[in-house]
Order: sequence, then structure tokens, then C-alpha cells
Amino acid sequence: MFKYSVILAVVLSILATKVTYADATVIRYPRPAAIKDSHFDYINELLTEALSSSPHKYQLLPSHAQMQQGRAIHEMKNGTGEVDLLWSMSTDEREKALIAIKIPLDKGLLGWRIPFVAAENKHLFKNVKSLRDLDNYAAGQEQDWPDVKILESNGLKVATSNSYEVLFSMLEAGRFDYFPRSIVEIWKEQEVHANKNLAINLDIAFHYPTAYYFFVAPTKRQFAVDLNNGLETMVRNGQFETIFLKYHQASIQKAGLRNRLVLELRNPLLDPASMPLGRTELWFKP
Repeated sequence: MFKYSVILAVVLSILATKVTYADATVIRYPRPAAIKDSHFDYINELLTEALSSSPHKYQLLPSHAQMQQGRAIHEMKNGTGEVDLLWSMSTDEREKALIAIKIPLDKGLLGWRIPFVAAENKHLFKNVKSLRDLDNYAAGQEQDWPDVKILESNGLKVATSNSYEVLFSMLEAGRFDYFPRSIVEIWKEQEVHANKNLAINLDIAFHYPTAYYFFVAPTKRQFAVDLNNGLETMVRNGQFETIFLKYHQASIQKAGLRNRLVLELRNPLLDPASMPLGRTELWFKP
């Protein structure tokens, strides 16, 4: 009897789970292309907390296939249901096509970049004094990242790839000279690619104004409202700051921004007037 009771309990538990999800709206996000997405644990905790008090139930699932940002945005704009939610750097174009939840998830940290270089070029930028000193060097980026246009609009050379993971091998092979990564991405990427002959340059940093938002497909307006409300509650009660520091404080300290030459870049893709810059609690200051 005990054996059958245990089996019955397991079956009822499975059925209860199915009933719970039967009432939930499925929200799909792009399946990560990286071996280990440096943002995902942080994003997942924010989403879990923000939606915990929502009056509506949601089940968040990855897309069926991996996809780049450009494809994900196309799916969201066209309401296919393959992708409903994306976390990404903002652009004016993206804000027109999708619903932007204007709470910068990274507090602007994605606009603070430090470069990977080949290990033998660790001191490549030791004598750099201005942006123009980089005229003879090429940066590497994935082809549909907003960073490509940002770097190029500031007169910097850019080599592109259609695959994020391949960029690390391309840098190691000398296909370009440096790979600027945000201070919240680079440390985890260094761990994941420890088998490659790469180093983090200690001399310079890039900065440009940007915002990293949740974007929601126009067909999921109620989800956008619930997500926004949940995040605003977290900002007010301090949960957002607590989670932000949990994941990013160590990276900020390791970056040593005050000991680097900071090269300021323009961001032609995002109108500063559209950013919630007046809410100082939402932004990082070194």
C-alpha cells in the first residue's frame, strides 16, 4: 500500500503541475547561442522576482531553435509566437517596433567596455591617448549587434562574424585586434574560453550611452504591463539593487575603470531623450 501511495502522490504532483501551467500564458525568449550566457542567471532571477506577484500566470520557455538578435526581433515584430521576450541593447528602431520596458537591467553597464586581445598583445594599447590612436586596429563583433554601427560611426574599424562563439577563435587567430566586451560579460567569457590564448587589456575602456532593456512583442501587451509593474516594485523596495549588486559588484571592482583611459563614444542608434536619465537610481556611475 505504501508503494502505491507513493506512486499516487507522484502522479498527483505531475497533474497539479500540468494544471498550473494549463492556466499560464507561454512566453518564449531566444534560446541562448552562447555556451554559457553570462547574463542568463541574472535575467532569470529578475524575471522570477518581477513576475512573482503578477495577477496573471506565465510560463517562460526558450525558443525551439537558437537564433540571433535580428531573427528574434523579426519573429517578435511579426507575432509568430516563436519569440515574445528579448533582453537586448536598445535602439530607436527597436523601441518603435517592440514594447520596451524602460528600466535599464544593467544600469548602463553594457556601455562600459574593456577589450579582449590576443595574449601576446596584452599591452597593445599601453600608449593610446585618444580614439584616433586606434585607427590602425580592428574590433570584432557579431554582425547584427548594435555595437557594429556604434563603433563604425566613431571611426573605428570593425570585423564581423555571423556567430558569437567564433569571434573568440577569430581573435586568437589574429583576424582582428580586439574584442570589446562589457564589464559584466568579460569575466565569465574569460572563464568559458580559458583554453584560448587570450587576455584582458588593462589600459583602456570604452564608454557610450546605452540601455539594456526587456523588449516584449506587441502581441503580449498584458505581459509587458505585468513585467513593468513588477520591475518598478523591485526598484522601489530595493530588490532590484540587491540583485544587481549580487551579480555585478565583483565585475565592477575587477574592471578598475578609474585606472583606465576612458574613450567616450557617441551612440547614434539611441536618442538620449528617450532614456530615463532623470532617474539617477537606475544608472551606474564609476
